Amino acid sequence: MKIHNTLSGKKEEFAPQEKLKVRMYVCGITPYDHSHLGHARTLVAFDIVRRYMLFRGFEVSYVQNVTDIDDKIIKRAHERKMAPLELSKKFNDLSEKEFETLGIMKPTESPKVSGFMPQIITLIERIERNGFAYRTASGVYFDVMKFGGYGGLSHQDTEQIKSGARIEVDEQKKNPQDFALWKLGEEPGVTFDSPFGRGRPGWHIECSAMSTSILGDTLDIHGGARDLIFPHHENEIAQSEAATGKKFVKVWMHTGFLTVNGEKMAKSLGNFVTIESALAKFPPQSIRMLFAMSHYQSPIDFSEDAIAAAGNSLSTLHSAIHAAKSYPLPANGTAKLAQAAHEAETAFTAAMDDDFDSPNAMAALFALAKKITAACSDTSAGKMDALAAAATLEKLLGVFNLAPQDAKLSISEDEIEKLVAERDDARKKKDFATSDAIRKKLDGAGILLEDRKDGKTGWRRK
Repeated sequence: MKIHNTLSGKKEEFAPQEKLKVRMYVCGITPYDHSHLGHARTLVAFDIVRRYMLFRGFEVSYVQNVTDIDDKIIKRAHERKMAPLELSKKFNDLSEKEFETLGIMKPTESPKVSGFMPQIITLIERIERNGFAYRTASGVYFDVMKFGGYGGLSHQDTEQIKSGARIEVDEQKKNPQDFALWKLGEEPGVTFDSPFGRGRPGWHIECSAMSTSILGDTLDIHGGARDLIFPHHENEIAQSEAATGKKFVKVWMHTGFLTVNGEKMAKSLGNFVTIESALAKFPPQSIRMLFAMSHYQSPIDFSEDAIAAAGNSLSTLHSAIHAAKSYPLPANGTAKLAQAAHEAETAFTAAMDDDFDSPNAMAALFALAKKITAACSDTSAGKMDALAAAATLEKLLGVFNLAPQDAKLSISEDEIEKLVAERDDARKKKDFATSDAIRKKLDGAGILLEDRKDGKTGWRRK
């Protein structure tokens, strides 16, 4: 398995520290408002990475944090006259339900900043003791100039970083690029005692403290959206390695943006679509399919038409599975579906082993679905062969959590078969009014009919 490492800028053979055990950390949300589809894009991408690793036999410890203490949360809490932790809990609870609806597996652990204050303080003390931090009247800062590898992840030199950095009016630091480990000051509900004085943690230190406390000093994979490369992930490397003296992360993975008319979807730009509003219009699997059809590093331009098209594409794959299950087929056939299924799984695995190349993995699934559908339509498939090939297709779709999800029907299968037979009879008699009425009735019950080449009718759930 090869994975593109942001740090090296190239694909590398994946070799976790323990043979079949993966220590994986992904930056989660800062819940000061409703989560949007940009968040969903990143978390679905890493959900697929996790599921594929499980499919390949790895044991995955997957940690995803919640930044429940943050300046944005404090500002929004003031606006709404709420306690900061009350506000962040409200939006985190809503987001967790939405992530579950989108089929995202729950993290192995989901630590919150508010619950890791002792570990954060201890880590800052280690950094300070090792000579990489200094105190001022406004807080504790990391001394970037003392860390030799700074800028390696974002591929910048220190002069580039220095020219782009700035000092806020309430900061007192040696260099513009130095960053806060601890901010002094009182803020009701999110102020903590520490050896440095009462205050709260800076943004970056939380992830280093939580990831290393749970997974150890070195992580196999650290992921997040592309906009976190600098400064957040760059600062994580500096402070973690300054504290432990060990390599912090073996492989860095970053997702491309979800864009709107070519511009990153973001709350700050006001061009975001909440997960809540998207789920009100589209099935969760259509949204997942949109993300799965693009490589995790690539940008995806959002539109409602794009989600609808992704849903239609997924229906094509589901139709092949339903055809194999519901079409009356002979016991034996001439179609070489066993070979097609083997070739599809081989191509699928090769694509996913190559930096989780989901577009080419999907292409293998569409090729198999086309062969299954064609063989069922012309009855060249034997029933057992068709079912076995469909099972392979369903299994591989399961890696994306896109296998068919059978909802409870408002009509029994016996009633469906009876109505299908009546419609076939009406079509033979050219009674198109009755034929159309039956199709409409079944459509209202969530059943789609498919007219086959042999003149008979197949059906599937919507």
